[in-house]
Amino acid sequence: MNDKSRAALLRFGTFELDLEAEQLLKNGRLVHLQPQPFKLLCLLTSQTGKLVTREEIRAALWKDDTFVDFEQGVNFAIKQVREALSDQAEHP
Repeated sequence: MNDKSRAALLRFGTFELDLEAEQLLKNGRLVHLQPQPFKLLCLLTSQTGKLVTREEIRAALWKDDTFVDFEQGVNFAIKQVREALSDQAEHP
């Protein structure tokens, strides 16, 4: 596997995040994740060990000329990522 392939495939726990194919796999099986939550997961995995601000999330998920209910959109994307990873806010 070359360096580019390694960079395009991130492994954590039982998950693989394939950046090129834009897919999340758990134990080799596809986990459905919509585009915005997928972008959020990519952002979070690229910032391992660092605090990611809501402003950084907004910039990564929406273009400057996009008008959305930002707070609701971020909360929904976080909820979708947690569900995909079988993670609970009460017991992360």
